[in-house]
Amino acid sequence: MNILIVDDDLAIREMLVLAVMNPEDYIEQAANARQAITCLNQKPFDIVILDMGMPPDQHTPKQGIDVLDAVPTSNSMDCKVIVLTGQDPQKTAYQAIKHGAFDFLTKPIAKSTLLQSIDRAKLFLNNHLLQKNTEGVQKIAMDVELGQGVKSVRNAAEKKLLMQVLHDSDFNVHQVARCLGLKRENVYYLINKYAIERPETDG
Repeated sequence: MNILIVDDDLAIREMLVLAVMNPEDYIEQAANARQAITCLNQKPFDIVILDMGMPPDQHTPKQGIDVLDAVPTSNSMDCKVIVLTGQDPQKTAYQAIKHGAFDFLTKPIAKSTLLQSIDRAKLFLNNHLLQKNTEGVQKIAMDVELGQGVKSVRNAAEKKLLMQVLHDSDFNVHQVARCLGLKRENVYYLINKYAIERPETDG
């Protein structure tokens, strides 16, 4: 598969290349959002590993979001984007999910965690390819299932993030809302949407 690694830090890019290197994969690097978008338009990439905070807006996710927003109209429209978050990771991850990210990982990232995320992306892409190659009426049914699958993957990422922040905040909805940049009523909506229950405490 074709993998694009996007990070303004050369040392981190090279570390990521070493972590994901596989004889079956082609790996390319980009140092900023502009280069990344150019790569996405020139070659159909399958997986993108994307740092969300890059110059000139390294303290915000703007550059990462620009890349995410470019994916649907690029030559890599079917790629799965794994975003890397550092500063304000929960809010950044939530924004990335809303802009189409497949998964989010918080820096520093363990090699095993990154490879697990890549394996899940490859599994989803292989299923996508199988469905695209199905002919006739069955293909139409598969396309419907695929659309539902994309929504399901996004929901899974959203639920994963919500549960992580709820756990870290001891189920403090006000704190969760602040971390994710949401109103409290939106947090309650998501808790109900995913049927998340507050864990029982001893005593």
